[in-house]
Amino acid sequence: MTWRIEVDLEQAREDEVTERLVAHNQQASAAIRERFEPENLPSRPVAAYAVADDGELLGGCVGNTVDVWQWLTVDLMWVSPDRRGEGLGRSLLDAVEEQARARGCRWSKLNTWDFQAPDFYARCGYVTYGRETDFPPGHTNHLMRKDL
Repeated sequence: MTWRIEVDLEQAREDEVTERLVAHNQQASAAIRERFEPENLPSRPVAAYAVADDGELLGGCVGNTVDVWQWLTVDLMWVSPDRRGEGLGRSLLDAVEEQARARGCRWSKLNTWDFQAPDFYARCGYVTYGRETDFPPGHTNHLMRKDL
């Protein structure tokens, strides 16, 4: 048998590769099979916002849960620079983690760059399990997780 490499983008081939990979994954893992059941496909959002009495947004934490796998992913976290150090960030993160716990989540994960908040997340119980150096160039992306 001979073969060749084709580098043209083709949606039909991409779809076929996806289908074959999903089939392989489902055959190899009961957890993957369960996740791909139609009722388990969508993740569910979680959010918490810190709002001043006048309606000004002071901070927010947004993520999603994959309940069948018992995981929370924290996607966004921001606190107004003039309000940092007051406990808003921890309160926001606690509120999102509590929503996830109420759904049965046992773990949480997030990514944060070196110029964002890896030290803050470490103080909140997250541990770095991986680093992507030069992602983006000149910076490190910290992959962090926590047992809930």
